Amino acid sequence: MEKPRPVTASSNKAIALAAVVIIILLIPVRGDAAPLLRLGDYGDSVTQLQNMLLYAGFDPGPIDGIFGPRTQRATMNFQRSAGLVVDGIVGPLTWNALERVSGVSRGTGPLRGRTIVIDPGHGGPEPGAISYWGDKEKDFTLGIASKLRRYLEEQGAVVVMTRYGDYSPGSDWLPRPDELLARVSIANSRGADLFLSIHINAYPKDPSVSGVMGFYRAGSWESQQLAKTLATNVAASTGLRHIDNQVGPYYVLNNTYMPAALMEIGFMTNWNDVNLLRQDWFQDAVAKGLARGVREFLVR
Repeated sequence: MEKPRPVTASSNKAIALAAVVIIILLIPVRGDAAPLLRLGDYGDSVTQLQNMLLYAGFDPGPIDGIFGPRTQRATMNFQRSAGLVVDGIVGPLTWNALERVSGVSRGTGPLRGRTIVIDPGHGGPEPGAISYWGDKEKDFTLGIASKLRRYLEEQGAVVVMTRYGDYSPGSDWLPRPDELLARVSIANSRGADLFLSIHINAYPKDPSVSGVMGFYRAGSWESQQLAKTLATNVAASTGLRHIDNQVGPYYVLNNTYMPAALMEIGFMTNWNDVNLLRQDWFQDAVAKGLARGVREFLVR
């Protein structure tokens, strides 16, 4: 029988390095922070790309961490199917599209097996409401949505966002659709269990108005309950007043197939609300309230 080899400092380093590599491979690549990859590149990021392509149904060849002709061909085929520019170069838009297609649940919590679409309102050339002090609605909605995504994923959900950065949903598709149609298409194509659109309200006629409002699809009891549950939890987590819930004549509510709600969190015309929305802790409180509302609605 072969004698076990003594553990040395060099072997400890090798084990530590192997552990780091494994951890890197298990962490999903975020589109907005992912590296730009092209033919001839190699390394852990290419391995991650190859695994995502394979999961999405596009054969990249051996999972070897080498961006060769087969991986390039698989990338171009994926880009073509996703309506992207077919150049074989993996930039932020291709990473984001791959993430939408190949997202898997990474947790074991109460929301495991559920797919939730978060829709940060506005984006790109459309800022949404602008406060008297220059704040843009699109920045607040993305900040809250990104925090909410993390909390939902920690509970096991598969989370898809209609945008991951400051751009209009669908701007990476060819031909480019209307951005509202793109938001709806992302939700419907994933067969989501729930759709949540995040916005910040505005009421110039009375800058003193403050609070939370929920909107839902007309004729849908489930959407009405979702909006009520979300608004109640956000009010409880932030201290904002729960104004009411109303039928919302909004495209994203009326054209999605799953329970859907649009939340208006605070007012861009109210100084106190805007000042709160600028604070990281407050955005986090909003996200926690929304996450609790989602769990309360889905786990019944």
